[in-house]
Amino acid sequence: MDIDAAVKRGRGYLFVDGFAEMAAGVVFALLGGVLLLGGLMPAEPLLSRILATGTGVLIVKAAGFVAAALAIWWFKDRFTYPRTGYVRQKRISVSQLFVLARNAFLVLALPLLVLGAAMAFVPAMRGALFSIPIWAPALLGGVWGIPCYWLGEWTGLRRFRLFGIGILFAGVAVGAVQLLVGVPNALASGFPAQALSRTLVAMGSLTVLCGAAFALSGLVTFLHYRRENPMPSGRES
Repeated sequence: MDIDAAVKRGRGYLFVDGFAEMAAGVVFALLGGVLLLGGLMPAEPLLSRILATGTGVLIVKAAGFVAAALAIWWFKDRFTYPRTGYVRQKRISVSQLFVLARNAFLVLALPLLVLGAAMAFVPAMRGALFSIPIWAPALLGGVWGIPCYWLGEWTGLRRFRLFGIGILFAGVAVGAVQLLVGVPNALASGFPAQALSRTLVAMGSLTVLCGAAFALSGLVTFLHYRRENPMPSGRES
């Protein structure tokens, strides 16, 4: 018996029915919608646009996470567990949570802080601000794609590895489209607003695309799971 494969199969049970992917897809689509609205909203003070978009993102992330967790629990309790049973995952200790939070910070936040500090204190790096609509989507694709690929390795589910690669390439593709449009002119009137709009539209487009892919994958997984695991006789579906 392959113990490693059995462990990964237990970890992947959370995603066996597609509910987690569909919930993640909806949250991603809503986040992308907020970013797109921020990029397309009429011209107004730059700080107001940043605050409005940032507030919308925080609200969607907080409310979406809670709603997604509750929805996943509700559907699994009434649909999945009666069919294929309940798997209790190994409890995570406080020290493991600390290590997870530390690693998430190092992977996600630290590069952004270093880049921001470099732009603030190294004059030569400030030119990168003019090309932010190009490299921001590629960076976001890496920030999401690498953990998604790792999730595929951790659970043994190939579709997440494919998602990770696809998200990374999608981020690069969105950035390439922005490059074809052209780098904003630093001397153009309203450059900060123009750069912000293009950046939000690019990142919003990538986020909506990822959300649609997750939702579609979850729906396909759900239909396959329902076909392969009918409700036991004597119980209502």
